[in-house]
Amino acid sequence: MRMLKRTRRWLMISSLLLTLGGAVNVQADEGFRCGTGRLVSVGDGISDVRNRCGDPDAVSTRVDKRKVKHRVSRWINGVLESVTEEQEVEIPIEEWTYDLGPRSFVRYVVFENGTVVNVATGGYGRK
Repeated sequence: MRMLKRTRRWLMISSLLLTLGGAVNVQADEGFRCGTGRLVSVGDGISDVRNRCGDPDAVSTRVDKRKVKHRVSRWINGVLESVTEEQEVEIPIEEWTYDLGPRSFVRYVVFENGTVVNVATGGYGRK
């Protein structure tokens, strides 16, 4: 009896997790084929994506600030030492949205410094 209750509880929790997992709207991909059938993938440049897929349906831009560490050598009290310095840099980010219509999924292409760093799939399009 106790084993049956555990099994039922496990099945309920599993089905709940699967249901919630299906509610997530955006999923990361390695690439996608746009309307021309040409592949867009991580590492491609902005001009490559535009040439393959045309202009996006929407574009959003922002600037992320990140801290970068690098090692430098310095003379400190007459001794050459290697130290780590931290510097804040600004990274331009663009997110392009391709709405491929109601029978296809929306695709989100994220660029950092003009290079694709992520391709994600959303829900069905509306166009």
